[in-house]
Amino acid sequence: MKALAVAAGALLIIGPLGPPAGRATADVRRAAAPAAPLGKPLKGHTGAVETVAVGRRSDGTPVIVSAGDDRTVRIWSLDTGKALGKPLRGHKGEIYDVAVGRRSDGTPVIVSAADDIRIWNLDTGKPLGKPLKSSLVHAVTTGKRTDGTPVIVSSGDALTRDVEIWNLDTGKLIGKPAVNPFAFTVTQLVTGKRSDGTPVFVTGATNGRARIWNMNTGKPLSKSLSRCGICLVEGLAVGERSDGTPVAVSGDIPSGPDEDGGTPPSWIRIWNLDTGKPIGKSIETPSRGYVEVAVGRRGDGSPVIVSGDDAGNLLMWDLDTGERLGEPVAGHTLPISALATGRRSDGTPVVISSGGDGTIRIWSLGARSSTG
Repeated sequence: MKALAVAAGALLIIGPLGPPAGRATADVRRAAAPAAPLGKPLKGHTGAVETVAVGRRSDGTPVIVSAGDDRTVRIWSLDTGKALGKPLRGHKGEIYDVAVGRRSDGTPVIVSAADDIRIWNLDTGKPLGKPLKSSLVHAVTTGKRTDGTPVIVSSGDALTRDVEIWNLDTGKLIGKPAVNPFAFTVTQLVTGKRSDGTPVFVTGATNGRARIWNMNTGKPLSKSLSRCGICLVEGLAVGERSDGTPVAVSGDIPSGPDEDGGTPPSWIRIWNLDTGKPIGKSIETPSRGYVEVAVGRRGDGSPVIVSGDDAGNLLMWDLDTGERLGEPVAGHTLPISALATGRRSDGTPVVISSGGDGTIRIWSLGARSSTG
């Protein structure tokens, strides 16, 4: 998603895990490329693109929203790859995260996090109201409470250690900040639902810990989800396995060199969103120091994890088994810094990638099938 000074963005995924990437079976290695590029790279940003999101305008147009080091938010057509309107300007510093949501009246919006939180009309690109908070914000996400209230969830830094919930309609703070009990920066936020319908958000921090929270109350629903006390949670994602199990996915990167002074491998870990328990073994990735991840479904409906590595390649993993699907696909010339999944107007499932090379790419996850 976004990058902090200590690391680039990453995502994590949950599901039964199989053999580590380096020990994938011969059949998996021989599989066809898991993703195919659609069109040319999208260019316009003048710096690293740290975050991307996918949404729809009021007329149904599917769009990509991107932001990063050049302090601008940009909107692109997901179908054509063309820029829609001019860059949105207002932030005074690097933009760490963007999210897309809808107000109660149906207005589609963009929420961006940088030196403050800003809300923009996704149809027009115009700002909606004043900034919500004038301090550094590393992560934002959107969701809806059980009573139907659309909300923004945002995180501060290691000093404030807070996670705040805002009314997306009014821009007003709801309740008191939920205090992150660890003196580390929360850099990752995603929202989802448990099997019983409870809306939740998941946090990921620079101490390698993730946690599940009740979006209605702001109270924690789990202890720390952790298998590595010296890692950084570089990204988070939520999704669903083929059997309907809701999962959270985390991508962990080491916070320092290994015993030989080199960079240790990164890991993808899958967690049951209902129980907070790990599912399967951790997936070792070939990436060193980066592991961006997103969750989506292929054209045949199968759930997958898409990850990005330090060489700018895409990799795909079966969310049910943890096995790697095919070989890495070359894309960016620098590490991948963000991933998002969505669908084009014709139903084609896609993954969006962005990188330190300042470009955005659209990849097909396979043609839509009659059951996809």
